[in-house]
Amino acid sequence: MLKFIHSADIHLDSPLHGLSRYEGAPVREIREATRKALANLVEYVVEHGIPLLIIAGDIYDGDCPDFQTLLHFSGQMARLRQAGIRVALIRGNHDAQNRMTKSLNLPDNVYTFSSSRPETWELPDLGAAIHGQSYDREAVLDNLVLDYPDPVPGMFNIGLLHTSLTGRPGHSRYAPCELKHLLARGYDYWALGHVHRHEIIHDNPLVIFSGCIQGRHIREQGIKGCMRVDVDASGQVNFERVELDVLRWQTLELDISGLDSQDIILEALEQEFKNLLAEQPQEKLLALRIKLLGSTPTHSPLFHDYDGLQAEIRNMAMDISWQRIWVEKILNHTTLALDWDELKQGHTPQGELINYLERLEFDSVAFEELNPDFTDLRAKLAGTGAHMPDPADADTRRELLHRSKNILMALMSRDYEPGGDS
Repeated sequence: MLKFIHSADIHLDSPLHGLSRYEGAPVREIREATRKALANLVEYVVEHGIPLLIIAGDIYDGDCPDFQTLLHFSGQMARLRQAGIRVALIRGNHDAQNRMTKSLNLPDNVYTFSSSRPETWELPDLGAAIHGQSYDREAVLDNLVLDYPDPVPGMFNIGLLHTSLTGRPGHSRYAPCELKHLLARGYDYWALGHVHRHEIIHDNPLVIFSGCIQGRHIREQGIKGCMRVDVDASGQVNFERVELDVLRWQTLELDISGLDSQDIILEALEQEFKNLLAEQPQEKLLALRIKLLGSTPTHSPLFHDYDGLQAEIRNMAMDISWQRIWVEKILNHTTLALDWDELKQGHTPQGELINYLERLEFDSVAFEELNPDFTDLRAKLAGTGAHMPDPADADTRRELLHRSKNILMALMSRDYEPGGDS
């Protein structure tokens, strides 16, 4: 019986750009998260007696400035060596950026596939043959699969590839290929890396993105981990997902329509926090982004006292959770409880502004006539890790203008007086 673990995208010691922007963030826990997730991976492999670990690229996070990152990974591989566990890995686009990896020899239980051509590593005692190729540069734009070796007869054949397939949102289109190219090789399992979201592409044979082992920011939400694969004597393949992350990113959306005071909103959030805590393992830290939704009379007060709202919610989260919940950001996506149709039909500054903004939402030509220049904003965000929305995208533009409309209406609402308490 063959047992192996398919993992990918460790991004060890990822620098987590922009973390300093968040006051009160658990900086140490977040910075150590990738190391702890790797330790969880190694611990699982050793504890469950898995004889083979496969890593489908991006062990590191670019050109590591600290040699200790490489030594830490080597130390974890040495621990597997002591337990008699072998490791097959390919270098991905981030690993190819790292000049120091070429000068570090990993323990002899680790087989690193060549970057010059696809090759096969046969493990007769396990009945497995692994086929793969590392990246020799960051931007590999060739279809590597076309040159992968034929399957080895009588063995369980595993393809190891760092790829975006035909493309995935948020990921560069490296080593592009189609599913039919993978299936044509005749392998029994494809272990894919590069895409950080877990995805089962095909079920017979299995073609799987294991996803990253630890989310690094709010765009990498949910469970992160690896795949455990068990092959019985008849060739039947069973698999399960293993959780490895120590810090989980999540978005909480709360509709506060009809809630007419901040105290009632806080009570609703308190119950949501308790529900989340009941669902999470005791040792896991939750990094939470909160989106307040709905049409509510509290929109203006929440908007004008945003800093106070954030402080109250963050304090409540820490108190209730014993610091197991960190509120990363609170987004007020509520709308004013107004008769928008009546306002649009009225001959008032508010009505004219609403009509104009809604025109911009749905008329790309009118928006382009504004000739917005985001050069300075992009320059300020460069290197911070903050995501710059693309106003050229119709859905993004509509969302931004819709939110702008609610902000402006809050500023112009009758119950708001500059300097007042409302």
